[in-house]
Amino acid sequence: MSQIIDTLGELAAKQKLVPFMGAGCSASMLPDWDSLVSEMAEQLGLTSITNHFEIAQKYVDTFGRDKFCEFLKSKLEISEFDDEKGYVHLTIMNMGVPVIYTTNQDNVMEKAFEKYGRKYRTIIHLKDFAEAKLSEQLYIKFHGDLNYPESIVFTQEDYQKRMSDPENAFNIRLRADLLAKNLLFVGYSFRDINIQQMFAELQKAFYGELPTSYMIAYRYSNELQSLCDQYGITLIDPMKECPEAKNHIEAFETFLKCMLEETRSKKFEDGMEEFFTPISSTPVKVVSKQEIDLLEQTIKKKPFSIGIKLFREICDLSDIPLDYEKRIVEAFTELAKKVKTDEDTDSLNAAIFNLKLKNPLNKLRILAALMATANVRSPKSKYGGDHFFVGMQGVSKSTYIVVAAKAIEYVYSWGWKPTPPLSWNVNHWIEKGADFKALPKQIQQYVMYWVDKMRRDCKTVAEHPIKRQQRLRDYSLIDPSVSLTEDETKLLSELINQEL
Repeated sequence: MSQIIDTLGELAAKQKLVPFMGAGCSASMLPDWDSLVSEMAEQLGLTSITNHFEIAQKYVDTFGRDKFCEFLKSKLEISEFDDEKGYVHLTIMNMGVPVIYTTNQDNVMEKAFEKYGRKYRTIIHLKDFAEAKLSEQLYIKFHGDLNYPESIVFTQEDYQKRMSDPENAFNIRLRADLLAKNLLFVGYSFRDINIQQMFAELQKAFYGELPTSYMIAYRYSNELQSLCDQYGITLIDPMKECPEAKNHIEAFETFLKCMLEETRSKKFEDGMEEFFTPISSTPVKVVSKQEIDLLEQTIKKKPFSIGIKLFREICDLSDIPLDYEKRIVEAFTELAKKVKTDEDTDSLNAAIFNLKLKNPLNKLRILAALMATANVRSPKSKYGGDHFFVGMQGVSKSTYIVVAAKAIEYVYSWGWKPTPPLSWNVNHWIEKGADFKALPKQIQQYVMYWVDKMRRDCKTVAEHPIKRQQRLRDYSLIDPSVSLTEDETKLLSELINQEL
């Protein structure tokens, strides 16, 4: 690990980094400034482009600020956040910092917050500070928002106006946020349309001397190095720190991933000191596409013991982007197919304890795959007795009657023959579930089909689990309040109709 990652991890863990996001953070989802300025120049009837700011200023002078913002909105606003393309936003969102600054005027970070149900407050005007709640993460749009044309800082005239007022509310807030802290510029390059003006603006806000600052370059260049040297900013070249990366984009994301992991590690080391009186939120690791690619290949080629270890290293207490959850479920299912012993099934069971999935259907699929592994467990009595205690956070035991049937379907789809330990455990899972008679007819038929098939292929002297459940209910030996909600019933209908 490089010294700079160690330094940034230490600062972030102690809440001493204030991230400042640049255009490179959104580059994978939005057009670059060259193409935007070229289109503005074309609308203005200009054939040559000498200065981006002059073009922007001329566009505002010709068509007005509202038209200018409408043009940018059509290019810089997205309707839905893409997890794969938005890895940088997910990483910064999960750093555990209370405030994030940006010069970007797009809506990508807001869409990330909304997709993941995070409490946040976009700060555009002075009144937004007064309305913010302590539980909200602040997202301060330092150069305004396109929905409020008067707030935008973009043209040369805008920068001159901002720099003429060092007591601007945003400058005052930034100075307060940076008391005994450090700026971390993320995703800037020398080609950014506003970088030189931004540095001059910030230097003015801090009365001529920036606090200790770092910049993770989106695209390193000698020109950017000279500019950072001029303002006393430590510039980090991700390609140098991550030489195995194929290009500057992969290096940029890999560096952020390593920094976040180091932050979590440092936070954990200090965790016991804050255990009883926590003073800051904990950084959360974000699972990346590269990690899932590696996990899939490892599970495919390596033994179960290596696959389950990597699964936990990647997934334990991590933020799994919604767009990747299906792949995580499939990876878990492939692991389940490889179990051979009680110890393997116990390891798989432990792996779901810290598995943070958001889609409830994916939770049911994971639990069904885990239940299916009871098939390899050793019998603890001559009748096949076994107790495989399973559970997943957010999954009600009332669903077990259907999830257990799905587990039997998994067993057959994997080419396995049902065993007495599976049959024994299915009996107990069904006993804990909702009343069979209260299930919709389609679900009743599904459950009965797979239970009967299992019992035909695995002879047992045990009572039929459905009859057993009804008998226990008749004698009030089962909690009658265990029932399915309307949402759970809909989810189970989806579950039984999913092909394996």
